[in-house]
Amino acid sequence: MLICAAMSDASERFLVFAGMRNEGAYLLEWVCWYRMLGFDVLVGVNDCTDHSPALLQRLAKEGWLSWFEHRPAEGQRPKASAHAALMKRPEFAATDWLLICDVDELLVLHRGDGTIGSFLDDLGRDHLGVAFHWRCFGNSGWQRYRDGLVHRQFRRCGPSGMGPNIMVKTLTRTPQRFRRFSDHGPWRFTGTMGEGRNVIVDGEGRVIERFTTGPHPVRYTSRDEITHRGAQMNHYVIRSDEHFDLKRGTPSATAGKDRYTDRFYRNRNRNGQTDVSALAYEAQFDRIHAEAMALPSVARLHHLCCADYVARLCAHQGVRPEEDPRWRGHMAEVEALSA
Repeated sequence: MLICAAMSDASERFLVFAGMRNEGAYLLEWVCWYRMLGFDVLVGVNDCTDHSPALLQRLAKEGWLSWFEHRPAEGQRPKASAHAALMKRPEFAATDWLLICDVDELLVLHRGDGTIGSFLDDLGRDHLGVAFHWRCFGNSGWQRYRDGLVHRQFRRCGPSGMGPNIMVKTLTRTPQRFRRFSDHGPWRFTGTMGEGRNVIVDGEGRVIERFTTGPHPVRYTSRDEITHRGAQMNHYVIRSDEHFDLKRGTPSATAGKDRYTDRFYRNRNRNGQTDVSALAYEAQFDRIHAEAMALPSVARLHHLCCADYVARLCAHQGVRPEEDPRWRGHMAEVEALSA
């Protein structure tokens, strides 16, 4: 069943939220990406040891985003803590649409002019939300981390219908009508799912019945329902091999257990196809990214975050960061920008 509806007015607000910890090296690209798409940006962080809180504070002072710190209770998973804190925020209360995703997920729209409002103008709005399927990207041959734009470094992926792509991330309308949120979608709706416009559709506008009849929260569809025609959620979960090795043996912020195994790597590190759809709006992104880097202290803080990340990689490998030319390069940039 296809859903169509009239356009809503231009005053509607879109909010993207991410819970993060020590993601400063990748933060700026993610913020610029979602501002390009037309979202307000909200970030929740916990227990950071890098310079990402300072970078967030600088961007907040410039009006680019909002952010907060939360402290998970003992035994509580960080993402559950972040989502609970999100629902108490004024940005949550004020938004018309909410998307929850991670810093390694970039939404790519194939309908409209590249903004989320235009996408919905084309798709229609007579629904509770849109579920975007993952498009998982491999390492594209990158062995080691290097500062740069993730969506340009990693262009290789597996087939659209590969297993991990069953997972979705959901743009939710009137999120205040839901009592809980997972990483992948809303649940505990205050109305009756399946009644009238109370349905979730995919990027083609087709109703996903699982959201109406299945157990909640809904994280995935069947494999034959995977679609990337209208939109896709690019998932850069592997990035470089060095990046993935750092994650091995660490608990997932969502599941609370180690999922970064050899099997996880094999299932997602697929590089048989090229997908450059993220480059469709290259000029718009470059303009926004240049504006961000030109803001006071932002470039310096970005390089500090990159140096922090290289230091973590070095610690994991048992070497001193001063021995790594990447760390020295970022610290030289920091010194030059501080002069």
